[in-house]
Amino acid sequence: MTDHNQAIRDDIAFMRSLAEAGRQAPLKGGSILMAAGLIYAACAFATWFAASYPVSPLFMPTLWFGGTGLFFVALFALRRRMGAKTETNRAAGLIWAGAGWALFVIVLSLMLMGYRANGWWIMAAICPIVLATYGAAWTVAGILTQAGWMRGVGFGAFAMALVCAWYGLEVRTLFLIYGVSLLGLVALPGYLAMRQAQRAAA
Repeated sequence: MTDHNQAIRDDIAFMRSLAEAGRQAPLKGGSILMAAGLIYAACAFATWFAASYPVSPLFMPTLWFGGTGLFFVALFALRRRMGAKTETNRAAGLIWAGAGWALFVIVLSLMLMGYRANGWWIMAAICPIVLATYGAAWTVAGILTQAGWMRGVGFGAFAMALVCAWYGLEVRTLFLIYGVSLLGLVALPGYLAMRQAQRAAA
C-alpha cells in the first residue's frame, strides 16, 4: 500500500511539473502541425474535386501516399530547426508522434479492409477518425501547456469528426468538410502555436 501511495504521489508531482513548465514555455512543433494541415487539406480538396470526374484507380493512392511522402520530408526538415525542448514539449511531442503512428496504421488497416471487402467506402471512416485523434491530441496538449484555446480546438475537432461521420456516404461533401476542418483545426492552430513560440523566443 505504501508503494502504491508513493507511486500516486510521484505521478501527481510529475503532472504538476509538466503543468508548471507548460505555463513557462509555449508548445513547439506548431510548424509541423501547420504543414500537416496544409498538405492533407490539399489532398482532401483534390479528392473533393476529383469525385465529380472519372479518375484512374491509382489516383487516390498516389495522391494520399504522395501527400504523406511530402509530409515526411517536411517533418524531417522542420524537426531539425526546432532546437531544444522543455519537458512539456517532449511529452507533447510523444503524444503527437503516437497519434501520427496510430493514424498511419489505422489508414493502412482501413485500406486492407476495403480491399478485402471490395468496398472502398470503408475509407470514408478515415476522416472522422483523423479528426477525433487530433481532437484528443489537442486536448491533452492544452492540458499540458495550460492553453485553453488548444482545448477549444480539441473540442472543435471532436465536433467536426461527428459532422464528417454524418456525411460519410456523400464523398464530395465529406472531403470538402474534411479539408476545411484540417485548415481550421490543424493548420491554423499550428500556425498560432508556431507564432506563440517565436514570440517567446524573441
